[in-house]
Amino acid sequence: MSADSYKVEIVPPHEVEQLIRCLKFGPDNKRDRREAILSSGLMLKGEFELTARNHETGDVEWSHKAANLITDYGRREWIDDHFRTLSIFFAPSIEAPNSGRCSISCNNPSNQAFMSASLTPSNNPATNTKTLTTTFGTPTVTRTLGIIGVGNAVSVSANAGIRGLAAYALLTPPKTQTTTQTLEVIYKISMSPIY
Repeated sequence: MSADSYKVEIVPPHEVEQLIRCLKFGPDNKRDRREAILSSGLMLKGEFELTARNHETGDVEWSHKAANLITDYGRREWIDDHFRTLSIFFAPSIEAPNSGRCSISCNNPSNQAFMSASLTPSNNPATNTKTLTTTFGTPTVTRTLGIIGVGNAVSVSANAGIRGLAAYALLTPPKTQTTTQTLEVIYKISMSPIY
C-alpha cells in the first residue's frame, strides 16, 4: 500500500444513526437518557424504589419505582472507583435532569432538601450492582419530593444547593412525605455488558 492510499469502510445506516444519537448533546437527548455508555461496551444505569409507610400502622400509603439519569460527573466517579460510600438526597426542585449537572440550586425553606448519612452500598460482584437502602424518619413538616439522587460527596446548603450529583431523577408527579410517614428507599446503580 502506498503512502497516498486510504482504507475506506462502509458503515451500515443503523450504526450511523446510533453514532449520531450518542454524539448528540441537545436538551432532548440529555433529558431522555437513563444510562451512560462507558468504554468497552458497558452500560451504567440506575433505578430506585420509594415506599412511604404510615409510621404507626406500617401500612403502605404510596410507592414509586423508576429509572434515573447518570450524570457525566457520576460516570467519572464510577470509573475512578468513588462509589464506595454514597448519600441519597431529595429536593423539591422540578427541573428536568441534565447529564451535564453536578449540582442543582435549591432554596431550602423548612429543610425541604435533605440527605442521608454516608451509606456503604452492598455490591453484587457478578453484575457489579451497588445497592443502597435507608429509611428516612417522619419529618417535622411535610416535605415535597421533586427529585431523588445519589452522590459520593453530596452536600446540601441553602447557599450552594445540592452538590456532588452522581445520579438523579425527576419524580413525576412530585411526591410528598407527610409528618406521619416514614420513607423507605432502595437505590441501585449497576454496570452491565450491552448485548
